[in-house]
Amino acid sequence: MNIIILIILSSFIFYSIIISLSNIFWRYSKSKIINKNDLSILIPARNEEKNILNCLNSIIKTNKNYKEIIVYDDHSTDGTLEVLKKVSKTHSKLKIAKTKKLEKGWIGKSFACYQLAKQSSSEWIIFIDADTEVKDDLNQLINYSLENKLSMLSAWPKIDMKSLSEKIFMPILNFIVYTTCPMIISKKNINSENLGIAHGACILFNKKTYMKLGGHKLVKKDLFEDTRLARIWRSKGEKNYCIDGKEIISVKMYSTFKEIWNGFKKNYYPSFGRDISFFIFQIIFLVSYIVSPLIYLWLILIDLNKEISLILLILNFIPILIINIKFRYNFFSIFTQPIGISIMLILGISSWKNMKFGNGLTWKDRTYD
Repeated sequence: MNIIILIILSSFIFYSIIISLSNIFWRYSKSKIINKNDLSILIPARNEEKNILNCLNSIIKTNKNYKEIIVYDDHSTDGTLEVLKKVSKTHSKLKIAKTKKLEKGWIGKSFACYQLAKQSSSEWIIFIDADTEVKDDLNQLINYSLENKLSMLSAWPKIDMKSLSEKIFMPILNFIVYTTCPMIISKKNINSENLGIAHGACILFNKKTYMKLGGHKLVKKDLFEDTRLARIWRSKGEKNYCIDGKEIISVKMYSTFKEIWNGFKKNYYPSFGRDISFFIFQIIFLVSYIVSPLIYLWLILIDLNKEISLILLILNFIPILIINIKFRYNFFSIFTQPIGISIMLILGISSWKNMKFGNGLTWKDRTYD
């Protein structure tokens, strides 16, 4: 096989190596804590009985200078509300938000976030997912925002993984982001709309700017609301950024394979927005991480272009190795990553099929089309 063709097959791998190497230097140094006591911590929660107490306790333990914690119990059918009522009896700053029936045309989480923002009373508001654990004072994010003149700031959390399914599939999320999005360039090109990125588990806003622009109303129909909102924010002339927040917050997104499948399926196709972007991504990852390594391995076995094929095969694993070192994953995940990517691509087709030809995507007992 022509050597030039082999190199072309690995062109995306070369790009991924450059991006992942640059993201090694994507770090966050703890900012000075401003004791303004003007922060509202907002938590949308739907059927989070198993998680909400740990989330609240972690906030109370690590944060002293905030005005209020407001939780929006989004019509939970489990014991979430009972847990909230119990905690509110011993913690005066915890408020249970007034809930409304989900309005037509809204995604549940965005609607809950918007209601929380309207009921908050601080200069700064921060949205925290109910399945997170806060590890440090959230006020430092306010100072970082002020220093960098940001009206929106997200902290990319550490992803907690315990089960085998989590260890195989959850690293894929970080892998996709850290091999495609140059975080350092995103900060330097703060006005570039396409480089806007956010993680919904932790997003801080200046409330005045949030309400003026429309906040989550801007993404009320989006299942992939966090990064979409970051890009719209930039398109409106506002500055935002996403920091490495693994020392500030962690999240346990899913536990079982079924939860991972349904959670990724909900966000996969909607994250692209257009068919052409979706299929370009699918083809690039299929060729780069599945087809190409198999071709290199075959060429090595038949002793054809053996040396260059071996080099390219090794290079194929470099981005995976870099991400594993960055996030301190188990060495085992280097070899399970191709399996995870393969299943991810199948999941992507399932997500696309459901949105285009099925009954939409279901999340938290609600179906969206």
